[in-house]
Parts: sequence; C-alpha cells; structure tokens
Amino acid sequence: MPVRELFPGAVHPIKETVNKTVRRRVPRRRVPWQGKKGNRHMADSETATLPRLEEALNDSIQYKGRKAARAKSEHRRRLILEAALRIVAREGVRGVKHRAVAREANVPLASTTYYFKDIEELISDAFNLFAEKSKAKLEFFYSELNRTISAYDLETVRQSPEQLRKLADDMLEMGVRYTVAQVKFRSEDLLGEQAFLLESVRDERLKVLARTYKEVWLVGLVDFLRRLGSVAPEEDAAIIMGTVAHMEYEGALNNGELNLKRVRTIWRQLVDMMLGLRKGVL
Repeated sequence: MPVRELFPGAVHPIKETVNKTVRRRVPRRRVPWQGKKGNRHMADSETATLPRLEEALNDSIQYKGRKAARAKSEHRRRLILEAALRIVAREGVRGVKHRAVAREANVPLASTTYYFKDIEELISDAFNLFAEKSKAKLEFFYSELNRTISAYDLETVRQSPEQLRKLADDMLEMGVRYTVAQVKFRSEDLLGEQAFLLESVRDERLKVLARTYKEVWLVGLVDFLRRLGSVAPEEDAAIIMGTVAHMEYEGALNNGELNLKRVRTIWRQLVDMMLGLRKGVL
C-alpha cells in the first residue's frame, strides 16, 4: 500500500534522508540480479540501507508527555505506555483510559496523569513507543532477507536458471516463515499496528510518524527490488506490502490460524514477480 495514498498531503520526513538510496539509476528492464560488474553479493549494500532508514524513523519519533528525570521514573513511564499498547491490542483505542492503563501497568492512577496531561497525549506517546519497538521487526525482516541472499554469487545467479530457481525457493521459504512468525507469535503487534495506522488518520500528531513508519518499510523494499532489476519497483513493493499485510490480517481474523498452502502459493507468485520469473501479478 503506497504511503502517498494512505496519508495524502503530509510532508515527506525521510525524503532527503533516503533520496540517494532510492533514486539510483537502474536499467529499465526486468532481469534477475541487476548490479554493477564485480559486485558479487547484494547483502553488504542492502545492509547499508538499513541504518539510514532507522535514523529516519528515529527522527520522527517525538514523545509529547512529561519527560522522566530518573531511570526509575522512565521505567514507570514505559510501563504505562506498554500497558496502553496491550489495551489497544485487546480493546482498541477506545479502551485506553487512565484508570484502565494504571490497572494494566500496576501503577498508581496519579502516575498516568502525572506523565500525560490527557488521554490523547498518552495514546500518541504509546504509538510513538510502538514505532520505536518496530525497529526490531524491521531489523529481523532485513536480516533474514540478507541471510537468504548472501549465500548467492551474482554472476552465477545471472547465468544459471537452476541457481535462480534455487534462490526463488529460498526466498519463498523465508517469506512463509516470516508470515507465520508474525501471525502466530506477534499477533499483539499486528493488532497494535492496525490501530496505530487507523488512529493516525484522525490524529494530526501521528500522521508524520505513520507516514515515516510505512515509508521505511516501502523504501527498503523498493531499494531491494531496484537491485533485482524490477521495471516498476515502487509498484511491485506496494503489491508485496499490501499482499503480506492481507495475509497477516487474515491470520489475525482466524485467531492465528493460517492456510499454509495458500500462504505458500501467494509467496510463490510474489517471489516469481520479484525475480522476473512471471510477468503476471496477483
């Protein structure tokens, strides 16, 4: 799902940060593993993208509540925000009340009103914490991707249909593992993400953060697809992001249950699209 369509009219907070990364000149044709001659592996250059994306996300995370002066106070403040996120995952944003959060965090009620002037500020800061914690998910995704592709030599992959098919199979397995892990072990994060993005449509304070959060994922994938030689990397990235989000949403609706055969079929089409093995899209 393109960020520009999700949040029209907002500024692009990371455009300058990642401009050099995503606006490279690339051949305008789809062939597997485009790259400069002599660049035998993609993993190193792909890894270099991640710090820039994380820096952009960090710049957009801006807590509004009262700052804690001591480590003990900061710990309590974080307990409150994490409690708010758990409530959001269970009950939605409407369930976030000072008394409910204090009970969930096992802190005095006065603590929630001390750190946050109103419930809107508490909710806003809770979603800032969600975005901050999402960096671990981002790192996991790209580390898995890099681990998968680092085993392959570019020249060999370009010249060997057998190696290309093997790479496609490895990427398929990585995609399936990732989807299953998100649905079965990170369902609370998935629900929190949906609530965060929906609330950002209503709350102006969250829009820039939400745009950056989505853009970080999109830019990293676009950069990867450019290196693969995608004719339309931004559109392909949007298809992949939207399709994976849909599979995760289906899993959440079914209480963590997934049709693995269907998941594998979908990922096969996505991987074949990424590697230019199939021209059609879903």
